[in-house]
Amino acid sequence: MDNRLYIIIPFYNAVATIGRTLHSLSAISPLNRDAVTIIGIDDGSTDESASLFESTLKNIAGIRHTLIQKQNGGSGSARNAGLETFAEGWVFFLDADDELQFDPVLFMNKAAGYTSLAFTVRFWKQGKPRGSLRPVPVTRSNLLDIFTSRNPFQPSNLLFRRECLDSFFDPELQYLEDWPFWINNPRIFERMKVFGNVTSAGIHIHEANKTSEYIRRGKYRTIVAETLLAKHKDMLTRKQRHNLMIQSSIGMLEQGKKIPFRTFLKIPCSAVLYLKLIFYAFPGDNLAKIDVYGK
Repeated sequence: MDNRLYIIIPFYNAVATIGRTLHSLSAISPLNRDAVTIIGIDDGSTDESASLFESTLKNIAGIRHTLIQKQNGGSGSARNAGLETFAEGWVFFLDADDELQFDPVLFMNKAAGYTSLAFTVRFWKQGKPRGSLRPVPVTRSNLLDIFTSRNPFQPSNLLFRRECLDSFFDPELQYLEDWPFWINNPRIFERMKVFGNVTSAGIHIHEANKTSEYIRRGKYRTIVAETLLAKHKDMLTRKQRHNLMIQSSIGMLEQGKKIPFRTFLKIPCSAVLYLKLIFYAFPGDNLAKIDVYGK
């Protein structure tokens, strides 16, 4: 079994931020860099991102890397291009405006038998801390309960085995593409170890982030929820179906659309998700308090 680490970094016109991301790879100890390959995916950039990727990594001793250039297709399509280049090993996703905060090799070397390792990510905006997202334990038995009520992870929360993948990202999804990816790959969670006190990545929130676009995110929340409901309906409990129906309605509210009153009768459901529905339906000052990071 391959115990190599592949860090997949998709980018599109990221010349302003990708240098910071690549320099953060210095968090990997020089003693461990032989076990790491950085896969950069240039998703059709029209700026100098690709040349900056190459020149920066050449100056980080011991870092092996490869660059894939493709037509623009979005984050999911770009990550798929990286995943297609290897069949075994550990996978870590790092976006081109974020920073690696730990040495993943230290953890994967002690992870024999595990299918995934979960860490905390921390959020920053304009240089100031904006909270964190701690991992939750997921198993194949509780996966649908958790993922119908919310997406508990950013892509950089998890380090997982490539050979546990049953499907790739849906390239048609331009937002929230990681949500169905986790649901459609339950083998990732067969044996998961949580390191809640370890930060894997710093995520920078800015106006170009997907999370700033409520309307478009709402559109894709509805698309994802309805697609999951149709695909997994025979596997879902009544509560899980209600969760996805409420998710679809929240997406409609994010788009400024009205929802039917019967949505509020979808009981049983996740209590936290129901509270989110209330906040979106009757926002007041609440909208700015929830879903800051797109979940």
